Amino acid sequence: MSIFSRLKKPAPVETKPAPDAKPNGGGSSHPAASGDSNHEELRRWAEPPPPAAKANGVHAPAAKASAAALPVAARAANGHANGHAAPAAVAASKQPSLSTTMAYAAAAARAPAERSIVPPPAPSTPVVIQDPAKGSVELVLDDVLYGEPPPPALHGTFTASDHAALQSTFEDLAVPHMAEVRSVMMELQWGEVQSSWLELARPALRSLRKMAEPVGNLPLCEALDKFDAALAEVLGPGQPPEPSGPARDALLAAYAALRTCLPRAFDLDGERDRREPLIVAALLEQVPGLEPLMIEKMLEAGLGKLSALYAARADEIAAVTGIPTAVAVATAARIQAFRSATPAGLATVDTASTLRELSHLLDTLRAQHAAFEEAARGWSDSERKSKKQLRRDRQVSFLQVTIELVRLGEVDLAQRLGRLPFAKKIDEVDRMVGQAVMSAKVKDRAPARTMAGAGAAT
Repeated sequence: MSIFSRLKKPAPVETKPAPDAKPNGGGSSHPAASGDSNHEELRRWAEPPPPAAKANGVHAPAAKASAAALPVAARAANGHANGHAAPAAVAASKQPSLSTTMAYAAAAARAPAERSIVPPPAPSTPVVIQDPAKGSVELVLDDVLYGEPPPPALHGTFTASDHAALQSTFEDLAVPHMAEVRSVMMELQWGEVQSSWLELARPALRSLRKMAEPVGNLPLCEALDKFDAALAEVLGPGQPPEPSGPARDALLAAYAALRTCLPRAFDLDGERDRREPLIVAALLEQVPGLEPLMIEKMLEAGLGKLSALYAARADEIAAVTGIPTAVAVATAARIQAFRSATPAGLATVDTASTLRELSHLLDTLRAQHAAFEEAARGWSDSERKSKKQLRRDRQVSFLQVTIELVRLGEVDLAQRLGRLPFAKKIDEVDRMVGQAVMSAKVKDRAPARTMAGAGAAT
């Protein structure tokens, strides 16, 4: 007969009453005193506890009416009554341990309010129930019901894929946040940089350091600390206005560790390759008389980098490219004028100043375009000549706008503008400048709000 058949219909067992047993109705008897007490207690234990009943005019306590409160020692005694050894220590070991209970409580306390504790999963393999003939039926059920549960599992367990997604999102946010840092380091590596420019990059680096620690990017935290220490050496009292050779090398070495941690956020080579060809082309196209074929000759001669153009003299340009001397002189003059007016040729280190310059250029461009449209309505010789000059002036201004956009990092916008009508170009640049100015104002107000919040908290 199976264990569940016994639960449903217990078989009578003939037993002799214990010497101290009392007749029916003469009080309660101990479970171990009767042979069928095992089955009766098991049946009552499996059923829900009945309401408190009157016995001999006295209400029976609810704790005695519920078989779930049956002492462990009594269940162990039942095992002895059936002739099988069932020590009390074995039965007690089947109860839920305090450490397990505390583990569930701690997990529930750590879980967010909107999450809930998941019950332990079902065993992956069937539970083997031993033969009741070899031990107490209660102990067998205890083995099933009171076995040690596995550690609690929480909804939203943080997996390796979640960590990778978090780091990817963090780098996506860090790319625009590190624009000023990349600008300064590009000038440090390929141009001339002033130590005061490095100070402008420190707030962005420190804010990134605060964000990196909560997401668990410890290597980045360490690299940022080392780079900040290198900056402190360059910016210390008594240091020259421009980083010396050893200080420059130390900064580049510390920056290399940042590029290893977040390649896209601290990339310099790819950013230079995107910016420099556009800046060089816009500069050379502004030179009067420098035709596209001449520009191609200059690029083939190795004059496609700002560093090479800065170092080239007019006679050297004419000699290596074969262009007329007058055009070479005009080219060298335009390059040196740009170098004097724009110390940071690849990237801006003062966003606010560059935005003001770009806004001024946009006003000039808008006026030139309106004058060109007015001249295009006439057909006289003077109007045709005026139209040609206005077209040239408008194009030079637009090329200068392109340079400023690239220095700001708006490379995609600068490339897209070439395919738009001129009026649309002005609208796109005007929209970008407005958004950049608003973002700069919000960024400037953020520290003030932070300090105000700190003062209110104190």
